[in-house]
Amino acid sequence: MGALAALRYRAEPRFTTDVDILVERLDGLHAAFTAAGYDVRETGEGETPDMLLVRGRGDRIDLLVANVDYLETALARATDHVITVEDVVVQKLIAWRARDRDDIASILDARAALDDAYIERWVGVFDVADRWAQVRARRE
Repeated sequence: MGALAALRYRAEPRFTTDVDILVERLDGLHAAFTAAGYDVRETGEGETPDMLLVRGRGDRIDLLVANVDYLETALARATDHVITVEDVVVQKLIAWRARDRDDIASILDARAALDDAYIERWVGVFDVADRWAQVRARRE
């Protein structure tokens, strides 16, 4: 769901050093990675972690748990195990680091067809309308 997902929709590739995977809430996920020799750290509060940071054997894997409406929706909309272009854009609008803005720009350069109404729904939820306005101004 991170840079690797963005690569599916970008005009040109970019380098990344980790894998971001959106997963369902699964009992035993932490134990399975630990048994495979990885160091696993949970983030978040409550009974279910928000994320599992899996490190070791040269791998950097971030497992984001679909435990809120938006992430559950993004997971359900995924095609071929990759979130949709709209959900990549929403994720990048939320994160808004330089590399995220670059991902959005490259996706727009690739002339991907976007469901603006879907994006605008989540832009309102996450209060990033100003960022989406900047992106839309670039498209026009």
